Amino acid sequence: MAGFGGALPGGIGEMAKSLGLDNLDDLDKAMAPAPAPDALPPTQGRPSTEVVAGEEAIKPEGWWHPKAAGDQAPPAADAAEPEKLASAKREEHVETAPFPSFALSDEGKRVVLYFGLPNAMELLGENAVVATVRVQALEVVARVGNTAYRFHESILFEHVVPAKTKVRVKKDRVVVSMLKVFEKAYWESVSVNRRAVGPVRKSPPDHGRATTVYGSGAKK
Repeated sequence: MAGFGGALPGGIGEMAKSLGLDNLDDLDKAMAPAPAPDALPPTQGRPSTEVVAGEEAIKPEGWWHPKAAGDQAPPAADAAEPEKLASAKREEHVETAPFPSFALSDEGKRVVLYFGLPNAMELLGENAVVATVRVQALEVVARVGNTAYRFHESILFEHVVPAKTKVRVKKDRVVVSMLKVFEKAYWESVSVNRRAVGPVRKSPPDHGRATTVYGSGAKK
């Protein structure tokens, strides 16, 4: 449409004249919304750069190349060899096992326990046998390499005198001799009759301060 020769509905003609427009096309253009500005890139923080010696170009932070850095290569983290780590773990592992055999002998004033261990004298070194004795509890551990032979009784048959305990290593056994508190009490077994004392408690009873006694074999 070239102009406003004909009558326009409503006040469109007056609006166009007030805006200084000659036709409806110009009015449509004037009423159209302004184009949106170009989208700005997202903000990602202030850039940081570093200059690598011997290079004219500026490299981004963290950039590294062996030819450009020379002797300034990042230090490699110290890492132990996998084979050494595996061998260290094997050395630290200790397997617990019961003594192959056990026997008890009541000898009046003393009660003697015999823990069978083939070649005990040759296999056991200095202080390789550790006996932890309480008034009515006993633990015996004999260490042979990565194996710990162990005996444990939380409630002995009767009371003993921990400080008078003796540990000896024989050819094929470990001998633990304990002094009885009640000499006339005959030991029928190493442990108390559970039915006589009632149900066993979840936590071990307090049998006083422990005494540690050592035994040694011939191994150097």
